[in-house]
Amino acid sequence: MTYQTPSPAIASLVNLKPDPLLFFGPDRNLMLIAERPSYPSIEELREPKLKLAGRQINPATYTPYGHRGYHAPRLRDLRTGEETPLKNLPENGTFRSFTWSPSGTRIAFCLNTPTGLQLWSCPTETLECTPHGPADLNNSLGGYTFEFVSDDVVMTKRRIPNSGESPDEAVVTGPNVQDTSGKEGRNRTYTNLLQSQHDVEVFRYYATAQIWLVNLATGEEKKWGEPGIISGVKSSPDKKYFVAVRITEPFSFSVPFEKFADRIEILDAEGNLIRLLCERPAREHIPAPFDAVASTPRRFSWRSDHPAQLYWSVAQDGGDTRNEAEFRDQLFYLEPPFTGEPQPSIKMPLRYGAIRWGRGDLAIFIDWSYKDRRQVTRRWWPDSPDRPAEVIFDQNWEDDYNDPGNFMTITQRNDHSVLLTRDEGTKLVLAGIGHGPEGSQPFIDTYEIATGNINRLWQSTPPLFEYPGYFLDEHPDWFFMGREQTTERPNFFLRNLITGEEIQLTDYEHPYPQLRDANLEKLEYLREDGVQLRGDLHTPQGFVAGESDPLPVFMWAYPQEYKDAEKAGQVTTSPHQFTRISPLSPLPFLAAGFAVFDDFAMPIVGEGDQEPNETFIEQVQLNAKAAVEKLIELGVADPERIYVGGHSYGAFMTAHLLAHTDLFAGGIARSGAYNRTLTPFGFQAEERSFWEVPDTYIKLSPFVHADKIDAPLLLIHGEEDANSGTYPVQSKRLFAALNSLGKTARLCLLPHEDHSYAAEESILHMLWEMERWMTKEEA
Repeated sequence: MTYQTPSPAIASLVNLKPDPLLFFGPDRNLMLIAERPSYPSIEELREPKLKLAGRQINPATYTPYGHRGYHAPRLRDLRTGEETPLKNLPENGTFRSFTWSPSGTRIAFCLNTPTGLQLWSCPTETLECTPHGPADLNNSLGGYTFEFVSDDVVMTKRRIPNSGESPDEAVVTGPNVQDTSGKEGRNRTYTNLLQSQHDVEVFRYYATAQIWLVNLATGEEKKWGEPGIISGVKSSPDKKYFVAVRITEPFSFSVPFEKFADRIEILDAEGNLIRLLCERPAREHIPAPFDAVASTPRRFSWRSDHPAQLYWSVAQDGGDTRNEAEFRDQLFYLEPPFTGEPQPSIKMPLRYGAIRWGRGDLAIFIDWSYKDRRQVTRRWWPDSPDRPAEVIFDQNWEDDYNDPGNFMTITQRNDHSVLLTRDEGTKLVLAGIGHGPEGSQPFIDTYEIATGNINRLWQSTPPLFEYPGYFLDEHPDWFFMGREQTTERPNFFLRNLITGEEIQLTDYEHPYPQLRDANLEKLEYLREDGVQLRGDLHTPQGFVAGESDPLPVFMWAYPQEYKDAEKAGQVTTSPHQFTRISPLSPLPFLAAGFAVFDDFAMPIVGEGDQEPNETFIEQVQLNAKAAVEKLIELGVADPERIYVGGHSYGAFMTAHLLAHTDLFAGGIARSGAYNRTLTPFGFQAEERSFWEVPDTYIKLSPFVHADKIDAPLLLIHGEEDANSGTYPVQSKRLFAALNSLGKTARLCLLPHEDHSYAAEESILHMLWEMERWMTKEEA
């Protein structure tokens, strides 16, 4: 079969122009703008790909597979509104990794070339761009391609010259053999792992790099430190020291490279080794709980408000939250000259989550517990490590109505972030989404450090839906804000928190005016056991429920696990938000005359000691039954033409609904997993292994219930799906079972596509398959 295209009404919603990149510099009067790429073609997806150590590497360019750059970069002066293109760039060039120098006097970026990334830069005064060295940067492991260490000097990784020919051809010298370690530990079903000694050699070849310092003003270049497989380097705030993570052999065949054995090093500004902090074995045997961690030191980072103080955490419970422990984690630190023993710092009752630095007497850390969905925000005193932390917020993260928001930060010119304070450092700033029964209303509050008093400074008010993004670093009265309405797409502004003054940054038009007047209703309904359910009902323009003829309906959902039924029913959207139509969503079918019940509630509740998965099948039936009955009751749905679908975990749900209900005329399952014995060490929110609860794994496998699937099922899957657990074989085996059982099914495998689909041809064909399946048109 060749690639097909859906009806024009649906196809017209596919290749819409994406929003450009907006990127402020330290001088907040200047903003870099660059156009984002649209969908790649299938030919672009056919670029070479090496699947190694959990990565997909393009061997021609030493970059992660599939990366695509921006184009048409330009600088806008907000004082005048003038936009000036960057100069002397290659015609039709694409670029990535735009970065401002600390003072904002220079912009550095990379040019994509057929043979790799090339470093470029320009002064912001002239915008005259120049290249620096050949196209030989090594970004095989992803992450930052370079970092400014001063206004003119950047640090970057380059390939090792004269390292010999790539070991492309495997020479078979014997079998590939692995032994067990004798240690208990669980790994999810990682993809693209090393499989052989040849893989080891290829990974070593493409991952090994040499760090260089490049002076963008003078062109001077010099090597820095020793070559190796360097997965990360981060400078201290004063730029005098660096912490580096260097991967060591032997490489693991069980985990991706981020969990390989490694060395943690402290280096000086010249790249000389000051101290080897620790050598860690491969993290192959992490305990089962979701908040379990390795027992070795982890999470190395610089204290942002100190010139050079390096922190890390060490589990106090062996990394396993099933063990009794007064404290789960403890921080340790070192500072120049980095000799002596690590100094103990704050102990954390729960698992270490995040830190926001402020000053010697002010830092915020978050620790958490998965079992009871608990998250605690605490204030502590970094310069007084023995002083106990004080609780600011102690919340259940499923309780959206009582979410206090997040403490905001600003980025300093040394590229390290600190807490945003107001009123001479006496108050912090909180920003949140503001969920509530009437819909979400984002807000900005101040938090008085001494008293804990909270004062609201700003809040979105209907009929607008406005939301803060971030505060401007050196002008903290100003914040970046989005604004939208039901029929007006998001545009972006700078707003002064105190005066209300605004500067409009964008003026985007409605991307699909043909659907501007479609109807959106936020439905509320109950399932049989009293759990509150909700969903977004979209109907075509002019449709009036109860007066117009009932419509074919396409229902789309993704299950969510909860420990509390009441919290599962909370409102987490706003009726004033703009309806974005992604071609990967169900909404394009609104243009074809369908009603679309999008994101209809699919909570799976396991209260107390009960695990949600013990009643997964029963609860998805209850959720779907309540939704279908509501649509029929309203006069929206033609009962004979209701279809259900989902992607990934939503596909898993779809297969179960067809096996265990007779509510639907058909189903569409994209990139799903259907045999849970192929994901034996957990999936989604399931922490238990197959050997602990084999009956649960078997019961939850739609493959086992294939004989009960009587409604037609369309299976779509990317042939290169690298997502954990959703191997293409999942769809292949379910289709084979349905075929042998005499069921009505269709399997569409999309060449070169991953878990989500990228190429324009693939997306159009996917929509054609879905439209054909639900309208029963002949190919």
